[in-house]
Amino acid sequence: MDESAERYKGAGSFQTTGLAGVLRSIRFTVSGAGTRSGSDLKPAKYDGYINTGKRVSETSLVAKNDLLIKTKGAQSPATPIAPNRTKGALDPMSMMWLSLRDQTDATLCQIERTQFDGTRLVRITLKTRQQDGDSVTCSGTYDRIGGYSEEELAELKTSPLSVTYSRVGEIWRATEVRLTSRHGRAKLIRRD
Repeated sequence: MDESAERYKGAGSFQTTGLAGVLRSIRFTVSGAGTRSGSDLKPAKYDGYINTGKRVSETSLVAKNDLLIKTKGAQSPATPIAPNRTKGALDPMSMMWLSLRDQTDATLCQIERTQFDGTRLVRITLKTRQQDGDSVTCSGTYDRIGGYSEEELAELKTSPLSVTYSRVGEIWRATEVRLTSRHGRAKLIRRD
């Protein structure tokens, strides 16, 4: 990531490794950019490649009037999403950065935002705080709220989610993410 007082841009990736990678290869590669206002992010553009082992998608989004508009990507939502429901939503790269960037005491465990990837709309909440010395775990949920089929929602509508941060001087740095998805439980470990 590259972040200034007014702007941010960056790229991130995730892929399964070890036994998980042998059982199912999952890979996400995302990039994006936008503007900042204090600690808040406002996306301008996003590109993503997702391969879940069942589904492969490439998507590009651009922001217009506080809405994320899909400019590339063949996948359509299983159920239509009214455009006004995506107003103010973050793209997956911006949401990743909002959650995983260094936090202050004031911003720690204060996330409640929607995310739109061009096909699906989710609400991500990290509000519950549990501290153990110089480590804090922020817990919440990943709620599927638009673009999913009834079958997908019946399988898993809400997933537990947590991010663990460790104190580094005056800031909190993300070190681990735990989540449950339709593919099972996952633990992501920060690697600098």
